[in-house]
Amino acid sequence: MKHSNEFNDIIMTLDELVAACGAERNWVMALIEENVIEYDVPETQQFTGYQLATVRRASRLSRDFDASIPAIGLILELLEEVEQLRQFKRQQQASMQAVHTVEVEIKPK
Repeated sequence: MKHSNEFNDIIMTLDELVAACGAERNWVMALIEENVIEYDVPETQQFTGYQLATVRRASRLSRDFDASIPAIGLILELLEEVEQLRQFKRQQQASMQAVHTVEVEIKPK
């Protein structure tokens, strides 16, 4: 396992990914085939900490809900979308709070 200078993240091989998440190699390969986890250069099969977190999350979904790999892919996609919507909502609320109301009192002469 090594660290990437570009992303300040860990870089690991497929075998290291499998060992780190405690899953079976065939199951992780099925996640890759279903595009639940992706990597940029298939020939090198290098994975990041983000992909490790995704495999671990997929493992919990499989264990807790007995979800199939296609279902895991869909659930992860929907969870990501929900998080994006929550982030958008937080940004909107922050921008609304940034708008200040100025009250002006006009006195007759």
